[in-house]
Amino acid sequence: MIDLHHEHSPFLIFFDVAIIFNIKMKYISKFRKDFKIDSKADLSNVAVAVDAIYCAIEIATSHLGDFDPSNNSTGFRIHTFINLLGRIFEHAQAMLVAISTGSPASAEALARIVVEGSINVIYLADHGDSGTLIQFFRSWTNEHEKKLADWMHKIQGKEYAERVSFMIEERRDLVAGLKEIIMNIETQCDIDLPNSPEWPKSLFKRFELLGRETDYYESYHRLSGASHITAEDTLTWLISLDMPDEFKYRIGKEALAYSVMMTRISCMFFVDAVAASVVSYGRSVNNDLKDQKLKLVKAVQEIARDAGVPLSNGNIST
Repeated sequence: MIDLHHEHSPFLIFFDVAIIFNIKMKYISKFRKDFKIDSKADLSNVAVAVDAIYCAIEIATSHLGDFDPSNNSTGFRIHTFINLLGRIFEHAQAMLVAISTGSPASAEALARIVVEGSINVIYLADHGDSGTLIQFFRSWTNEHEKKLADWMHKIQGKEYAERVSFMIEERRDLVAGLKEIIMNIETQCDIDLPNSPEWPKSLFKRFELLGRETDYYESYHRLSGASHITAEDTLTWLISLDMPDEFKYRIGKEALAYSVMMTRISCMFFVDAVAASVVSYGRSVNNDLKDQKLKLVKAVQEIARDAGVPLSNGNIST
């Protein structure tokens, strides 16, 4: 079950249909213009999600950008949140463009990125500090160094070894420079790394520590089909080959509705990430974010049955 009143969300969502219909869609025209989408194109499938992510990123950049950090460590952490949220927002935009222009499978692949990025930010905001961010950065440099070393080992004795070795060494120099920058940040921000909360290597562990294991299975893992080109969709297509056209149409319609629903759910994660970030820096009144989450919840409910997801007691079963 996907619990839409998730106790670990930065805020609880209470249902009030009157509130939903009183919220005006104010960003859809900007979205259409930003991505040069034809004025006749029907954007009803993405309107609620567009409004939610545009409103959320505006709140994030405004609040975090105006926050006056008391020291270098706080400034470093705030700037990192602004960057991470901006990057996730760009993927969320691309996801909604994909839905709008007839590429639902690509939208699901991008939705998985949005969910993962959002969970990372939620974890960093709720459980981490500046030292956790240093660990986050070093987890990438360490892994990248290991991959480069593995690659160098694999090419030994090959006819192209000299040419590729040069490329690997250039990349190693870049990573070394980034490691030095991380070290300088740690020094200048006076970060107490040994006493900082850990950055778990496993994404599942981050879901788990946030109390959101169910979200991992129902949202993140469920979106793996498109990104990994798994067997599920191909099996469905093979099964449908000898089926009547009416059956094929019904399957296609349900698949599109499912993709739309999952993009809306992924946008809920993004709103949660923004909420976690701004709450961690003193934004105590978040009715605007609550309203956006509420609209997404309602939009998910409205399409769930068409997506083949039965509803029960305000929750969504998968």
